[in-house]
Amino acid sequence: MILKLILAPVLGGVIGYITNDLAIRMLFRPRKAVYIGKLHVPFTPGLIPQQKERIAASIGAVVSRELLDSATLEQTLLSDAVLSAVRQKIDDIFRDVKAEGRPLRDKLTDYLGKERVQRYEREARVKGADFLSEKLVTADAGGTVMRAAMNALKEKQGLGLLTVFMDDGMTQHLGGKINRLIEQNGPEFLEQEIGRLADGVLEQPVGVLYAKYEDKAKQLKERLVELYRFAVEQKLQEVLALVNVEQVVVEKINAFSAEELENLIFSVMKKELRAIVYLGALLGFLMGFLNLLW
Repeated sequence: MILKLILAPVLGGVIGYITNDLAIRMLFRPRKAVYIGKLHVPFTPGLIPQQKERIAASIGAVVSRELLDSATLEQTLLSDAVLSAVRQKIDDIFRDVKAEGRPLRDKLTDYLGKERVQRYEREARVKGADFLSEKLVTADAGGTVMRAAMNALKEKQGLGLLTVFMDDGMTQHLGGKINRLIEQNGPEFLEQEIGRLADGVLEQPVGVLYAKYEDKAKQLKERLVELYRFAVEQKLQEVLALVNVEQVVVEKINAFSAEELENLIFSVMKKELRAIVYLGALLGFLMGFLNLLW
């Protein structure tokens, strides 16, 4: 009688433990379909390897629509904690810039590489010179110069007589000549001047350049924070649409092998899955004990 009282609950616990453990293992095993001849053995492969694509699609949909939707991300990215971290990062960058003693050219070379810096310098000189030349011609710089010269001559005693021979047509003609000279020779001249200015800036220590505009630093920091806020508020949905979080998650899960997926799930839910096995043992034990009462 005593043996029966002990054996029935223990046997029920063992059965509960084994069945739950087997059920969990059958979620992942076997990893491939099993055939006896042409007959497909039921429940092979395991449920998760068999339904991996459907599970991946479901997880992708949940992640993109419920966890990483634009509203949730915007709320997180614009939270006080994140904005404080952004400000702190900007402060750290400005502090490093202030302490930097190397020339700006060397600093840019560290980030961009020597060839890229040189290419950007050339492009800035050429495009800047072309842009300024075009603007000067469009603004009729030659005509402006000639009109200013004529006004200056009129104000000079004894030189006003010259203006008698310089009517509006002549002024316009000479102004056009000057505009054509600017158009022909301006880019080359301006390119050299821009190059000299650029060299002067690029050879100065970064910290020295920062000191010249330090009074603007606070305003610039706030502008950068506002730029971050604008990017989150106005561009986040576009970024999410471009990234397509749902598709990324689906492709990532589908790329896992059955073994990798099993290891991933066990790494996250190992304690919970073992708890299910132990709960099966406990329930089996209790059912075996209760069975003795009836």
